[in-house]
Amino acid sequence: MSFNMDLQTALIVTGLVFLALLFCYNQWQIRKARRPRELRPEDDLPPMREPVVGQSTSPEVAAKLHEAPAPEHVERREPTLTPAARPAQHEVAAAAASAAASSADADDAVADEVALAAAPAASAVAEAEPESETESQVEAEVPPARAAEPVVPDGQPQPATIDPLIDCIVPLHLERKASGDRILPLTGRLRRAGTKQIHIEGLRAEANAWEPVTAGHQYEDLQVAVQLANRSGPLNALEFSEFVNAVEALAESLDASAELPDMTETVANARELDAFAAGSDVQLGVNVISDGAPWSAAYVQSVATQDGLVLSRDGTRFIRYHANAEGVQRPLFALQFGDTNFLRDDLTVKGGGQITLLLDVPQADQGGKPFKTVCEYGYSLAQRMGAQLVDDNMRPLTEASFVAIFNQLETLYQKLEARGMPAGSPVAARLFSV
Repeated sequence: MSFNMDLQTALIVTGLVFLALLFCYNQWQIRKARRPRELRPEDDLPPMREPVVGQSTSPEVAAKLHEAPAPEHVERREPTLTPAARPAQHEVAAAAASAAASSADADDAVADEVALAAAPAASAVAEAEPESETESQVEAEVPPARAAEPVVPDGQPQPATIDPLIDCIVPLHLERKASGDRILPLTGRLRRAGTKQIHIEGLRAEANAWEPVTAGHQYEDLQVAVQLANRSGPLNALEFSEFVNAVEALAESLDASAELPDMTETVANARELDAFAAGSDVQLGVNVISDGAPWSAAYVQSVATQDGLVLSRDGTRFIRYHANAEGVQRPLFALQFGDTNFLRDDLTVKGGGQITLLLDVPQADQGGKPFKTVCEYGYSLAQRMGAQLVDDNMRPLTEASFVAIFNQLETLYQKLEARGMPAGSPVAARLFSV
């Protein structure tokens, strides 16, 4: 009997270890499949002359691109780039970001630092007397005005963060109004389900709008949502079960009824969304290569700081920010210097001959013309630092390369737009994050 019990115990332990290893392997495969892919120009492009930068170009003035000749002898499948989307002949690079407030981005922490840095200037403007001789200076410091609130159908609550495009939404119908002070202590488990974010919002009758549950407010109804997919992969059955258990516990505590979705349908929707996101998840990199001696990390830091880029909290990259249509500062592209950590490494010893400008395409606002800005800044760096601009295959970036990449980006932008999540929008920022 003792022998049989030991055998059963060994078999059970072996089975549990096997299941754990299988789960870890599946998660590793999902993460590997969702890694952003690189976007490169076609390999069969004919050689073209190098874009010329004028001698009078100052460090903060964008490099200029010639008009590309008509490629009669080059066969392309990409859609024709409209004149409005071609590289312009002039545009001044954006100044340093003065504020940042973002809710779901890999660089949220960086945005918070920028916002904190800008707070003293904002309070100084608020306290300043409206004297006529300083009026123009005060106006210059006021942040851009936000766009008007979106129009919603008559009688429908105004939406907040939760979006049916990327969220599985569970309505919670309250028997009677509940205060935020009562709800908040019960939401400790409603943060994440596995690797997926969970959001909870309440409906305020007086504002006819959904909002994150806030202390002191009264709510008629609640809705809880789990994100269907992100760069970690789609919502799986285990994460769905964890989410449903947390929602049921909240509903029981509030005497509310929950409209729970079907697991099979939800997981299928998550996989479909993840497949779309995987096909649209593109990171584009261009490199500034030294023509002579390598640069020190201290020199690269000095150049990036003078150009208005902001160091990330982890110290691995500098960020260029751009204000979107709502006036919110969002990351546009990043500057990396190999594996340098500008907070921990000895910058006088650390060196290298390559600077990488990395554009996270779905995360960057299309209105900021991110690829054009990256190229212009790259040429500005190359001119000032005695270097050249190349792609990831170390080929010089020609005008034909620019046109090919612009065409591919235009197709990707249209794909995201058709799905209802334009590049740089809040919903895209959430979908293409971890």
